[in-house]
Order: sequence, then structure tokens, then C-alpha cells
Amino acid sequence: MTNPYPPFQKRPVAVFLLALVALMLIAGGCTSGSQQQANTPSPVAAAQTSSSRIHITYTGSPATTNLLELEATVTDSSGKTQTKSIGDRFSTTPLRFGATLDIDGSFAGNDRLLVTGYFMDGSQQHMLDTTI
Repeated sequence: MTNPYPPFQKRPVAVFLLALVALMLIAGGCTSGSQQQANTPSPVAAAQTSSSRIHITYTGSPATTNLLELEATVTDSSGKTQTKSIGDRFSTTPLRFGATLDIDGSFAGNDRLLVTGYFMDGSQQHMLDTTI
């Protein structure tokens, strides 16, 4: 029995099917959901304990065991800025978990607090940026 279709007519169907399968594979890979970054709590906590004091605590985390210094900068509602730090970025001893820092001033309105951490490898990272 002879084939009613010449061999050259089967090739476009095969090419079309291969292209369709390739398109489905590509589309499947491109439409997968993106991974969400886990929200990890900040290793620094801050609270305004009164209208004249902000209390900062380094609670620590496994990712910050080589932290040497925390530098806190507060800008009060009148625009006055003050900076204080705990630890020493030039030290070789990491900051202990539970270390605290108090900043005194006039904090009656919205005050911006920026806490930067300095690490043993020379890097720095914003640990907390909030309005109190």
C-alpha cells in the first residue's frame, strides 16, 4: 500500500508541532510566579519612651552576628538632627545582642530615626528607617 501523502507534506506538521511544544515550554517557564522575599524582622527595635527620649535596642539576628557598631540618627519634627552610636566599627569584638542606646531630645512630633549598622567586613547596612 502506498502512502497517499508525499513525505514533504508531513514535515510542516512536524515543524508546527515542535514549535507549539517549544512555545508551551517557554510560556510555562515565563509565567511561573516570582519568589517572594520573606519578611524578616529588623534586628533593631526602637520606641519613644517619652517626649524627650527614644530607646533603641539591638535585638540581634543570625545574619548580624558580625555587627560592630550601630549608628542612630534622629531628625526631630523641627529639623534638628543628632547622631549617637553604640559599639565601635574599628573594633574586632561584635556588638552584643540586647545592647541599648538612648537618645534624649525634644521629640514631640513625628521624628525620623535612621539606624545604620557597620560590620566586620567593612560593609554597612541600614538596619531601621522609621518615623516615631
